Amino acid sequence: EPVWEMDESQGRTVFSDDVAVQATNDDATSCKKFAVQRGYWKDDFIKFFCRTSERRSPEISRGYYARVKAINQLLSKFLKLAGEECQVVSLGAGFDTLYWQLEQEGRRPKVFVEVDFSTVTAKKCFCVKTKPNLQTALVTGDNDPIISKDEIHSRHYHLVSADLRNVNTLGDKLFSAAGLDPNLPTFFLAECVLVYLEPEKSREVIRWTARSFTNGVFLNYEPFNPFDKFGQVMEQNLMSRGCSLLGIRDCPDVESQKKRFTDCGWRNSWCLDMVEVYSLLPQDDVRRIERIDFLDEGELLTQLLKHYCLSCGYTDTCNLGFESVKL
Repeated sequence: EPVWEMDESQGRTVFSDDVAVQATNDDATSCKKFAVQRGYWKDDFIKFFCRTSERRSPEISRGYYARVKAINQLLSKFLKLAGEECQVVSLGAGFDTLYWQLEQEGRRPKVFVEVDFSTVTAKKCFCVKTKPNLQTALVTGDNDPIISKDEIHSRHYHLVSADLRNVNTLGDKLFSAAGLDPNLPTFFLAECVLVYLEPEKSREVIRWTARSFTNGVFLNYEPFNPFDKFGQVMEQNLMSRGCSLLGIRDCPDVESQKKRFTDCGWRNSWCLDMVEVYSLLPQDDVRRIERIDFLDEGELLTQLLKHYCLSCGYTDTCNLGFESVKL
């Protein structure tokens, strides 16, 4: 739903974009919970962040499946190459459960940092504080996590509040509060985040990561391809909810997505639309999930997947083999 608030100084009602964009986190969490309940993939922790889940169409569930599976596959390749002495930073993490899944599987990196608006991190803090299953995973030896109103700090996991539009504050939080090491291999993840920023602001984020970490991978998932009918309707639907895709026309296709990474300092880049991603996933598992919910015909799914992409920038100064972090 659109989120409205009164602008007292003008005496009129305005869209609150930040609040509306933050509300997309609740929607995404609900979609994921429904897909997990249906058996698309395993996630023992999503239920702690979302009480209810509405029924979703098979297209939506398959879209989320492709996104989650591909990201997990790419992160797994990075972790294998980088070894235990590496870092993962999730920008605009929302209620993502990736840290808890890695911890459960014994594949936790040295440091895992999540960043989001303080209103989102405050809710996540409350969830962690009130759910023993979440909090226990953050305990190391005698060290309990320090949970404040909107941040969590533990030995391996940090949740920090920051606005990505201010890279100086972001840098302070990542280096001072979370203790990131710029010399360790680092994996950055941004899912449906950069597209909500003004083009120059998203470039600042990418530029800052490339400049600050000379050995790493930056994986970005977002909508693109806005110029056909489906793309225009998608954009209008989000705008009606107060969510303007401020960056979608700056990187509307595969080439511009790749170029943005290299223009901003990452040495190499690639990009795939989600139709290609879906075709590159392990096909035995794809066949399994396609039996879960009957799909009348695949045209709508193909249209949906054609309007989202995975793009990646990487710099491999230590020759760890990051060119193989692909599907």
